[in-house]
Amino acid sequence: MLVVSNHSLDCAVERPTAGRGRATKPVVLVLCLMLLGCSTYQGVRFNILSTEEEIRLGQQVSEEIERREELLDNPALQAYVAETGRRLADASPRQDVQYTFKVIDSPENINAFALPGGYMYVYSGLMKLCDNEAELASVMAHEIAHVAGHHHGESMTRQFGYNLLMSIILGEDANALAVLGAELLGTAGAMHYSRGHEREADYLGMDILFRAGYNPEAMLRFLGKMIDEDSKQGGRRSLPIFASHPPTEERVQRLETLVLQYPQPPPGADGLYAERYRREVLDVLKK
Repeated sequence: MLVVSNHSLDCAVERPTAGRGRATKPVVLVLCLMLLGCSTYQGVRFNILSTEEEIRLGQQVSEEIERREELLDNPALQAYVAETGRRLADASPRQDVQYTFKVIDSPENINAFALPGGYMYVYSGLMKLCDNEAELASVMAHEIAHVAGHHHGESMTRQFGYNLLMSIILGEDANALAVLGAELLGTAGAMHYSRGHEREADYLGMDILFRAGYNPEAMLRFLGKMIDEDSKQGGRRSLPIFASHPPTEERVQRLETLVLQYPQPPPGADGLYAERYRREVLDVLKK
């Protein structure tokens, strides 16, 4: 079944007019042309799963995930991540799903992933690697962008098969749900997004990050931090988050180009929120 959705994302999103010494309109046009599938932003988007099916699938898979993983037993930290997510979700161009954000208690696991329908999980190990709220928000914004771009239907159908997904959505096969949950956790939540999906999530994610009031450079900084962390472990791309977000030279260059389209934060407001993050997250996770 192929569902035609009238929901669209506007590729010609409003951009900051004050760049870093460069005119924005010509570059933004070039960036839009570089985006694989950019035309889907401005027209009718074809979705394998309807919004209702996507939400139902996400809800069922999230319940399976939470049966298998331990959520962090800290209401204050859960609320902190939920509030950060809400701030980002409010800046998302997709508002037909109810985004939810939860922290999984796994101090050694550097990962985060989103499920269909806006269900997102962040591992406490990833939160420990971040130096500020903007870096955490950059990962979450990228995951929100996958939801906003309707990427899950195509990627999960390719990965697991349409019949299996529909059997879960219709509640016909509890074993299939268990298999899917185990597979996702076994591959660190990897959805096997296409290269076009990852490009789109980077572009849209950085825009969500900026619109939510964060410094867009945080996305590039955190990617560099993950690469450095990986090199300490032998450079084998062994961090769990690499399973779904491979850090390629192309991606780094793309983000370096994209960040130039955004103005510098005003003096005294760097958009990173490092002190708040240290006080409310890092100091708590060290206890």
